[in-house]
Amino acid sequence: MRMFYSMAASLFVSAVAHGDWISFAELPGGARGQSIASDFRATAAGTVRDVRWDCATKCAWIRKSGAWQIVNLTTGEITPAPQDGTPPVAVAAPNRRELPAPGRGRQRASEPSPSGAMIALSRDGNLFLKCNSTSERAVTTDGTASMRYGTASWVYGEELDQSSAMWWSADGTWLAFYRFDDEKVPQYTLLSGLTKLRPEVESERYPKPGETNPTAGLMLLDVEGFCADAAVGAAPGAAPEPRTMLTTIDVGTADQYIYGVEFSPRGDTLLFRRLNRLHNVLELCAVDPATGVVRVVVREEQPHWNHHLLGMAFLADGRRFIWATEKTGFKQYELRSLDSDLVVPLTSGEFPANKIVEVIESAGVLFYSAFPAKTAINMQLMSVRLDGTEQRRLTPDDRCYGRFRIAPDGTFFIASDETISQPPSTRLYRADGTLVATLSEGQTDLWSSRNLPPPELVTVKAADGVTDLYGSLHFPSNFDAKKSWPMVVDVYGGPYFASVFNRFSAPRAECELGFVILQIDNRGTPGRGKAFEDATYLKLGGPDLDDQAAAVRQLCTRPGIDGSRVGITGMSYGGYLAALALVRHPDVFSVAVSRAGPMDWRQYDTIYTERIMRTPAENQAGYDDGSVLVHADRMKGKFMLIHGMQDDNVHPSNGWAIAQKLYDRGFSFDMLFFPKAGHGGFGQTEEDAMWTFFTRELKATPSGSDR
Repeated sequence: MRMFYSMAASLFVSAVAHGDWISFAELPGGARGQSIASDFRATAAGTVRDVRWDCATKCAWIRKSGAWQIVNLTTGEITPAPQDGTPPVAVAAPNRRELPAPGRGRQRASEPSPSGAMIALSRDGNLFLKCNSTSERAVTTDGTASMRYGTASWVYGEELDQSSAMWWSADGTWLAFYRFDDEKVPQYTLLSGLTKLRPEVESERYPKPGETNPTAGLMLLDVEGFCADAAVGAAPGAAPEPRTMLTTIDVGTADQYIYGVEFSPRGDTLLFRRLNRLHNVLELCAVDPATGVVRVVVREEQPHWNHHLLGMAFLADGRRFIWATEKTGFKQYELRSLDSDLVVPLTSGEFPANKIVEVIESAGVLFYSAFPAKTAINMQLMSVRLDGTEQRRLTPDDRCYGRFRIAPDGTFFIASDETISQPPSTRLYRADGTLVATLSEGQTDLWSSRNLPPPELVTVKAADGVTDLYGSLHFPSNFDAKKSWPMVVDVYGGPYFASVFNRFSAPRAECELGFVILQIDNRGTPGRGKAFEDATYLKLGGPDLDDQAAAVRQLCTRPGIDGSRVGITGMSYGGYLAALALVRHPDVFSVAVSRAGPMDWRQYDTIYTERIMRTPAENQAGYDDGSVLVHADRMKGKFMLIHGMQDDNVHPSNGWAIAQKLYDRGFSFDMLFFPKAGHGGFGQTEEDAMWTFFTRELKATPSGSDR
């Protein structure tokens, strides 16, 4: 078995010469690839950096680089701004406090009140509050290592986006916070300080599929009463007496998820999301802080699973809100209210909405991005009135649009448009989509002027033979279809993240080593509607990997691509698919580099895994079918395994488990474990090792045809 050895990964004594591991720049074609990629700097040529609207004079100030220019909104004429001119003041963004990120999967340990006069702190399992400039005082005193206040667990941070666990009302009169119990959640243990004389043990409550989940509760503190009580002489550090200032919210049953906690803009309603363990029923719940009474405002039910946070935006009255729903099978928007059963469908179509761009209440219009174009991944700008009428697609062409700027009165907008091979241009439109002016044009001869083949957006059929999949192909600068070139598939392929966009893309340095690089978004990835995403329900590693293989088979019929020399690599979910590719489709993929991949879904966390796979007891066949470990005896080809020893997300036991399976059958493979690395962050060492491996095993040369 070959193993790489280096100062950065000093775990093993190598059975091969260090010369087999070559830095990327020293690989044949590597330095040229880096030079080509770094020299490709024309992407900003067609973009507008800043826009200032002056609706009163029907003009807009724009700046691409350097001096300001003025655009006449009526005629589209562009003139230099006077040297002594001053652009209008930029429209202030919503007042959102930027609080420090707590680290992946973690929650902030302190939360200042909106005014900054008070601070809530979570420490040693308990919640403390600083009222004004007084010393801190305990809000709770019964916290323990496993039953904590004002914090949550890694799995809530990682999978439910909970970076906070304490929430203030806008006026600072109420403070909501978690009561989080994970005493019955099994622990996972990592060794830290592996390069030191004596490593240390670190444990994390980490529920794996079918195991006990943490129980999340919510409590509510009457801050005014608490701080008034503190001001009249309560002992510092003591809990409030009597405890009537603390309310325990009835969030429902224990085996569920409570997250997405926030106060309404007025601060008179506490909101939280409640999701059952099956993930098929999602509820938006409202709490009256004065009484603690909970009511359900919105209930969403899916045949398979719900996205946990689809989006919500309040209107100016602080009671009506725009809600994202997938009840039709495609993400759409509707208008709802905290005070009534109001439901006004706003958007519709056999395509998903993407994001709210702007709500112009004075004009009664919602601007939003969506995917109605012929090329289903080309984002467009659309509008609809807040009564659900006059839904319009505003951007005209089958290109990818973005960087939207809407005039404050909703009468004009600016958008950029681009494709994978054409850099962005920026244009001014009227609100009905009529073109007024081209503000900046992207360079059109970027590729031909450099004698480079442009990347391609490709369309292939999924393994079902019906569904269209989109992908991107990048080529070496000297690509010649009469020669033979190996291909490397760069894959992610999992739920929640797409990889392929029809946005302008610079050359990939790796291609200069002699590779064609392919990316495909298989079924199971987002942005195409629920049916597309749900194709992998109960069968991760099935349709998704089959689609990757189907795409390769189709594209290898093109001249110049050698179907007998195909590699695959990915990180995290992509690392899983890369390893599984040599198990399930060794006839298609002959080389794989798996980076930080889960090798069996029983090894990952409850929230992510059960969302798609349910529990092992409910879906044993699905877990077995999608397991690299169960079918390790079927692996063929050349395999490299990369993992971080401090990975608290996809635990290093995944890597050790597949290594042992391959040891047991005497299967030769390459392995690179990083003592200090977490989930990724391997750096240049990983790149050097991986591309050395691909170059050697796929017999790549910068000139092609090395057979």
